[in-house]
Amino acid sequence: MIGRLNGRNSASARVLERLGMRREAHFTQNQIVKGEWADEVVYAMLEDEWRAR
Repeated sequence: MIGRLNGRNSASARVLERLGMRREAHFTQNQIVKGEWADEVVYAMLEDEWRAR
């Protein structure tokens, strides 16, 4: 599974990390949010990792 979020959203990043997801990518200024360039961070976890929790 994957989670994609705005790079400024540290609260959501903490939630994904508590779930055991790992940070896979950080795209710098790759999307426009409310008229401004923003970073995107991608978290991921494999099905096997989820089941092993």
